[in-house]
Amino acid sequence: MAQLAKKYAKALYDVALDKDMLEAIYEEFATIDQAVESYVDALRDLDEDPAKDVHQRRRFVTNVFKDVNDYIENMLYILADNRHLSYVADVFKVFQALYNEHHNQDFAEIESVYQLSEEEIERLSDVIKQQTNLDHLIVTNHVNPSLIGGIRAKVNTKVMDASVQNDLRKLEKQFTRVN
Repeated sequence: MAQLAKKYAKALYDVALDKDMLEAIYEEFATIDQAVESYVDALRDLDEDPAKDVHQRRRFVTNVFKDVNDYIENMLYILADNRHLSYVADVFKVFQALYNEHHNQDFAEIESVYQLSEEEIERLSDVIKQQTNLDHLIVTNHVNPSLIGGIRAKVNTKVMDASVQNDLRKLEKQFTRVN
């Protein structure tokens, strides 16, 4: 599945760059991703229904995704042809990762004991950008009382843990080594 999503996403990404339409295609594909989010099971059923032939799946794409960008529409037709419509969200995730890489940006999840102010998020973003060498972060703040204090930030696979909970774990490990 992951290879499949990479193949479709990379093809769309390359066309978007080549045609200088990356921003427009990203925005439209993001809208489509949000729209189909709760219909993945229905798309999977459509993919797996042996009674639905390629023409019916293509007609579905035509009816549901009216007025979409021609390149996205073409990708959706190819997904329909190959019974892969349920992979739209996976394709978008890979496309989004390519888009983020192109713009040297990524998503950051900051956990804290309380909801951070915009100023606090801005200061933390600056520190995280320095640590990750990113130009831009798309930040979400989640309240996690189990941290006791401090913050934990996740960017892609990198975790920066400056929480009291983490400090206590480290302290506990040191005491266990001494015994």
